[in-house]
Amino acid sequence: MAHDASPVKTVDRLVKVLDCFSSQRPTWSLAELSLHLHLPKSTLHRFLCGLESHDVLRRDPADKRWRLGYRLFVWGNLAAESTGLRHVARPFMHDLVVATGETALLTVYRDQEVICIDKVETSQAVRLTLDLGLRNPPHAGASSKVLMAYLPDDEIRAIIRDRGLPRLCANTITRPDELLLELTRIRQQGYAVSREETDLSAWGVAAPIYGWKDCEVVAAIGIAGPTSRFGDNVVRHYAEMCCRAAERVSAALRTGDRAAPLGF
Repeated sequence: MAHDASPVKTVDRLVKVLDCFSSQRPTWSLAELSLHLHLPKSTLHRFLCGLESHDVLRRDPADKRWRLGYRLFVWGNLAAESTGLRHVARPFMHDLVVATGETALLTVYRDQEVICIDKVETSQAVRLTLDLGLRNPPHAGASSKVLMAYLPDDEIRAIIRDRGLPRLCANTITRPDELLLELTRIRQQGYAVSREETDLSAWGVAAPIYGWKDCEVVAAIGIAGPTSRFGDNVVRHYAEMCCRAAERVSAALRTGDRAAPLGF
């Protein structure tokens, strides 16, 4: 970075660099970024290394390509909470409960765990009950898997390496290759489904909530219930509802419109 660069120019450069990354283009080489941003390689390299030292960017040791760093996910989750994620999502969670008769959940990813930050319980006598603040590993359960699916590849590898894939229930995925296939499937279909992955006689469906950028998943909204009310047709219908609710919450976060109807 040039010595005469003003703080404003430094911030401008930071934003321009981060805006280069997207779901369509998650990695860049130094040469590619230099050409794209019209910056000398030496200047850009110093700047990128500075961002790497703060975990804003990460250079893969294998291919030397640059990726977004973990600190951005921490900031993203904090930003979502500070802008009233719970308050924005709650009306849509209520709509899901009314439409499905199941408990609605709102979850976020943080520090290799998935945290339940809000819930709206159904009034049915037989229902799934979860505690607010409950922390789960990201490899099991619909809400956990849908958040893990949209993490950077290096973060997914770090979770598998650091935490392993312990079996929590009958259908927990414990093999890395099977989990990676499942995460790919989730990204392709836009939602996650689980059955007895974390608790016996429990199933769930969840969809990702996006922040101000379409490639930034900040939370997940989903429903959970007992397997006595589980079935393929029901799950497909509920998956559509969760996806629609997630889209509405995402739009409300961007526009501030908290009363947009779900349209079930």
